[in-house]
Amino acid sequence: MNQPKQAAPPEPAVATKIVIPPQVIAIVCLGISFVAGILASRGLITKETLAYIGTPEFQAVVGTVLLAGAGLWGLIKNRPHGLIKSTAALSQVDAVITAPKTAGEIPAANVVGTLQEASEVPGVTSR
Repeated sequence: MNQPKQAAPPEPAVATKIVIPPQVIAIVCLGISFVAGILASRGLITKETLAYIGTPEFQAVVGTVLLAGAGLWGLIKNRPHGLIKSTAALSQVDAVITAPKTAGEIPAANVVGTLQEASEVPGVTSR
C-alpha cells in the first residue's frame, strides 16, 4: 500500500563559480576609470593602456582580486585573537578577561587572564 519513498539521486558535482555583486563591479569600474584618467592626464599611461584598463575583462580580474583581499581581511580580522583585540580597543570596554595563555599573546594592557589582573586595570571597578 504505502511504499517507502526512494531517495533522490545525488546531485552531480558542479564547479563553483565566483559571483561578484553588481555593486562591487560598479565601484571597481568607477575607481579604475578615475585612477586611469588621472594617470592618462599626467602622461603616465597611453591611450591604448587606458582603453585596455576600461575593458570588462580587466575590471573583472581587478574586482576578483579586491574581493579576495576583502575576504582574506575578514578571515584574519575575525579569528579569535583579532576579535579579542577589536573588543579590547572599544572605548566601552574596560578589560577583557580571557585564558591566561591568550592574554599573554595579545599585546593590549586591558586584555588579562584573571579577575585579579582585571581589577588592576585603570578604570575597572568591581561589580
